[in-house]
Amino acid sequence: MDVSKPRAAGGAPLTAADLERLMADYGDGILRTCALFLRDPALAEDAAQETMLRAWRSYGGFRGGSSEKTWLTAIAMNVCRTMLRSPWRTRRAGPEALEGLTVTDAPRGDDTLLHAVAALPRKYREVVVLYYYQELTIREISQALSVPANTVGVRLKRARERLRPMLKEWYYDEP
Repeated sequence: MDVSKPRAAGGAPLTAADLERLMADYGDGILRTCALFLRDPALAEDAAQETMLRAWRSYGGFRGGSSEKTWLTAIAMNVCRTMLRSPWRTRRAGPEALEGLTVTDAPRGDDTLLHAVAALPRKYREVVVLYYYQELTIREISQALSVPANTVGVRLKRARERLRPMLKEWYYDEP
């Protein structure tokens, strides 16, 4: 496929306006999803850019079998998985390297929930982020991750079970 002239669904060339619309409609959500999944803001920015680039290049192959949001989310998840498997990631210093550094004027919010979700195994973290943050349905998550809907439901249930004890002191659900 000619990368300089990607085709929109239906074969028409993808215009700059189409790309801008995709970025305006879904860019922030894709960036946040990548940030929650990768746990690194800089990597998340790279992943979001790569997602949009891949979407731009392959938009002619988008058949409309799912929503654009689901399609872009699937691309983003694949980009994030690729980044997590990258040998470059294993050579970088982790967040522990920043433990000794202090920032005096940065406001700190309550990040208990983010830490709890980040502590989940990848397969559970994926469905939690997509269901609660991206507000995708189980069917859309199933399409995005290419797994059966029942599998998504089970993973979501197990993720909730794992999160409940981690968030017991943080959120009171019982009278």
